[in-house]
Amino acid sequence: MSAATHGYGHGPFDPEALGMPAVYTLNLSAAQRSILEWLTSQGAVFDPIAADVEQIAHDCGTSVSTVYESLARLESLNLVDHPDPGSYRINPRYFFSSNPEIRRLVGEALAAPEITPDARAEAPRKVGNTDARRRRTIKAVRDEE
Repeated sequence: MSAATHGYGHGPFDPEALGMPAVYTLNLSAAQRSILEWLTSQGAVFDPIAADVEQIAHDCGTSVSTVYESLARLESLNLVDHPDPGSYRINPRYFFSSNPEIRRLVGEALAAPEITPDARAEAPRKVGNTDARRRRTIKAVRDEE
C-alpha cells in the first residue's frame, strides 16, 4: 500500500481525484495538442504567461487563425485559462493527467507525515574543524638568532 493511501492523521488522499477525463477522449486536434505542449514548455503550468498568438503560430507551424480557434476550444474545455488579454495558463488538472508519476508523488507528499525537528536539530550548530581553524589567531614566532 502506498503512502498516498495512508491517512497519517490527515485523512486519506486520493491522487486520482486530481485527474480528469483521459485527454484522448477530448478529441483534440493536432494543433490543440501542439499549443498545449507549447504553453507547458513556456511555463504556463505555474503562472499565466504572456503569449503572442503569432509566435505560437510560428513555433507550432500553424496559422494564426488556427491558434485562435484552438485556444478558444481549449478554453471552452477548461484546459486553458485566459485570465487577462494575451495571457494563458494551463489547467493544473491537465498537467497532472498528463504526468501520472508527478500526480502520484504529490499525493504521497500530501499524505506523508510532517517532518518534525528533534532536540539535536534545535541545538546550536556544531562548529566544524574548518570553522574552528578560521577562528584561531596566528601568533608571531620569535626569531632566535
